[in-house]
Amino acid sequence: MNTPTVADDPRPILIKVFRFIEKLRELFPDVPMQTISIFLIIAMKPGISQRELLKLMGTSQAGVSRNVMALGDVNRHGKPGLGLIAQLRDPFDARQVGLRLTPAGIALANRVAALGQAHDGGII
Repeated sequence: MNTPTVADDPRPILIKVFRFIEKLRELFPDVPMQTISIFLIIAMKPGISQRELLKLMGTSQAGVSRNVMALGDVNRHGKPGLGLIAQLRDPFDARQVGLRLTPAGIALANRVAALGQAHDGGII
């Protein structure tokens, strides 16, 4: 007897993914998925530049800048941002800005990682 694969019935995997996304939505209420993706990339690649982030995301410069500002201290409207990332200028090239998590960002990334580990033995 063959073991069923995702192609045979993708529902069990899709249910796990859906539940994980719903948990992410609890942690990030009202935050667009693109902003969450950028946060997770910065968490996985501390010090990444906006230029590198732009290449990885495959989105517009304006979209990356908007999301980086939303995750920072002040959003594009001059209102308080989420305070999850900090922008650090490269001391050797002022045009380069590295993106890192703040202590609040690190704490949230740890919660997301714990959620992924605890959620039904992992995401998939």
